[in-house]
Amino acid sequence: MRVFLAGLALAAGFLTGCSGPGPADGTLAGHLYGVGGPAPGLPRPWPGTVTLTGPGVHQDVSVGADGSYSVAVPAGRYTVVGRSPLYESDAALCRATEAVTVTSGHTTTADVLCQMS
Repeated sequence: MRVFLAGLALAAGFLTGCSGPGPADGTLAGHLYGVGGPAPGLPRPWPGTVTLTGPGVHQDVSVGADGSYSVAVPAGRYTVVGRSPLYESDAALCRATEAVTVTSGHTTTADVLCQMS
């Protein structure tokens, strides 16, 4: 009977997608914005690419015309930088204000800002 119950528990874990120990996914989302420039200098959503660098991850993610992106990643700490064809300066200037920590089962926001002169 114990073997049968253990087999049922194993099958239930398999069917529900339980994969054992390890970092679970969270979501990293945000926008790529151009900021500054001529008055009023408000943030403008830009298309382009954001690059995520974190625990075992170096991934480019496309940014839509509305400037938004969203991607599932393993839990951990990430730096986020961006590039846009609308920005003619060094891509290193397009970045989130700080590294972000993604937690399992949650959405973390990291907006990437391209500073205009």
